Amino acid sequence: MGKGANRLDAITQQNELLKEQNELLREQIELLKNSSAQPKNDGREIFVENIDRDEMRNGFLVTSHRKKLWNVQIGLINEFARICQKHNLRWFPVGGTLLGTVRHKGFVPWDDDVDLAMFRPDYEKLKRVIAEELSGNFSVYLWNNFKLESDELIGIKSDPTLKTIPAEQEKKYPGWQPFFPLMRLIDERTTMLGPDDRQGIFSGIWIDILCFDPVPPFVNRQQKIIFQTAKMLLVSTIYPNFIRKAIEDGKELGVSHEELQKFLNLPYKMRGAQYEKFLLRNFFESERVGYIKDHIYTSHKSYETASFKKVISMPFEKIELPVPVGYDEMLTADYGDWHEMKVYFSHTVDNSADISYVEYFQKAAKKTLVTDENNKQSILIEEKNNS
Repeated sequence: MGKGANRLDAITQQNELLKEQNELLREQIELLKNSSAQPKNDGREIFVENIDRDEMRNGFLVTSHRKKLWNVQIGLINEFARICQKHNLRWFPVGGTLLGTVRHKGFVPWDDDVDLAMFRPDYEKLKRVIAEELSGNFSVYLWNNFKLESDELIGIKSDPTLKTIPAEQEKKYPGWQPFFPLMRLIDERTTMLGPDDRQGIFSGIWIDILCFDPVPPFVNRQQKIIFQTAKMLLVSTIYPNFIRKAIEDGKELGVSHEELQKFLNLPYKMRGAQYEKFLLRNFFESERVGYIKDHIYTSHKSYETASFKKVISMPFEKIELPVPVGYDEMLTADYGDWHEMKVYFSHTVDNSADISYVEYFQKAAKKTLVTDENNKQSILIEEKNNS
């Protein structure tokens, strides 16, 4: 063959190679497009726009890290909503989640938790079915599924299979979690820590499920007695030593000392269960509802029951929430002029949508306060755990 034939073969081979390269480039471009449109998120559905990008919302920097936290929380809302729909249970966004829905059509830019609420009958039904209904990596936290070392120390025996809250921690965080009545749904693949959370109780990204009961004002004496009794049962559960001291001092508590003493002799879990059974058994129609926890302090926050008679669907990021028709009354009760933008602090000090709390506690730096004898000052030392 002549040189022309050889040159033609070379050009043909070169063209074939160029075609293959172009095909590979097209495939790579397509993969990059798909990767950009659907960022890797452990198989989770994406509920937040531009989850892989930081952005400014209402003058506040919302990072991709925060959006990942939100995305996990919306996944938890969806799981909760699925179970409630299956069992015909009513629920509502409240607090900052309600504010975000109405004012921002999503999260308040500086918020990092989710608050939902139910009335007592629906809440108690949910408790009975939720453990079996939860799918995948979701779990449920109930406030009274623990035992207190302080109970054991005074001879009150508890279920040995329950996790123990050490007396030292109970004293350090009086009345804090897990002592207040609520339910939390948790994504076990994640980490979320508050400023005074305790390792091993609940540490994954969560959403709060609150329970609303009748609260003052009441129209008759029997309703007042039910509320006063419920309040004393709650205080006896979360602040037992306070009630023991009040009984010792002979103070009037609205409930007989003998009945309260019997209640105090029950293990922590049984006290919590009896408190909630009492409220379910005595649930009644009332003008106002609220979280009874608030009524052992001075805030006495409550909402008109009429606010919840109907719901309207409102957008929240890429999903929709059932908003009470009386949302204006509720938000005014919580925030006053709720149209005014007021930035508040985050609820968490550490969170990750990618690292489980088990791995977090295995590898996180331990912070220890030590004294430098040369400089005579305290220094915070970080010691890495073995991993």
